[in-house]
Amino acid sequence: MKNISLILFLNCFFISNVACAQFKLNNLEDAKKLEINKNEFIGKSLNNLLDAININIVSVIPSPNKNPNEVNRISFLFVSKSHYKNSGDKPTRITVTFNQNWGLLGERCTYERIGCTSWTQSDRQKLGNLIVHDIYVSGKN
Repeated sequence: MKNISLILFLNCFFISNVACAQFKLNNLEDAKKLEINKNEFIGKSLNNLLDAININIVSVIPSPNKNPNEVNRISFLFVSKSHYKNSGDKPTRITVTFNQNWGLLGERCTYERIGCTSWTQSDRQKLGNLIVHDIYVSGKN
């Protein structure tokens, strides 16, 4: 009887761990899998998504800017802004939308504005509590 109880306990433990396993993005070749698994992140904080991305975010394209009250979407890039801008074959980018500011009101972020396309720990702290509305992946990978 003890063996049966132990087996049942271990099965339940194993099933609960597998069922709760969260998607992790470890390389750009798997970026499309993030889009397939986006329901794990929609309705949760941006921090939850950022914790699952195990690749260095080099730059971003925010729209219209990185103000937490104005940002409608932000695209995460894994190359420099100059490389992305000048690349004929656009590199992979992950775009996250937030359910706010659909009119894109606010000062526009441009490549020329210093600090506008960089991604810092401070940006993560400011924007991390925003709730993810949608995720899509574009680019060559």
